[in-house]
Amino acid sequence: MAGLERCQREAEEVAELMRQNVARALEREGHLEQLQSRARDLRQASEAFTRTTRTVTRRQRRRHRRWHLVALGLGLLLLFILGLALALALARSSPGTVSSTVPSPQGGTKHPASTAGAP
Repeated sequence: MAGLERCQREAEEVAELMRQNVARALEREGHLEQLQSRARDLRQASEAFTRTTRTVTRRQRRRHRRWHLVALGLGLLLLFILGLALALALARSSPGTVSSTVPSPQGGTKHPASTAGAP
């Protein structure tokens, strides 16, 4: 009889251990479901963040591109103005295109004598 009681007591201990194991497993399952829910929320938040960063990046690139085009246009305009000023300055100092007049003592202007037709 003592052996039977001992076996029954051991069986009850094993049954109690099994109940505790099942309770822990159910508790872990609840924690796993919470972790899965958090992971889903984080995944959705990261996808939204990625979309937002792409949109902001596109806007920044457009804004920088616009400023680069403005700077390029201003640079080209400045080069055009400098080229035009240089061309005008060279045209004024060129001796072939400007005729000079010499004032005479009587108050009129006298054109210099041409050497092409003189003997």
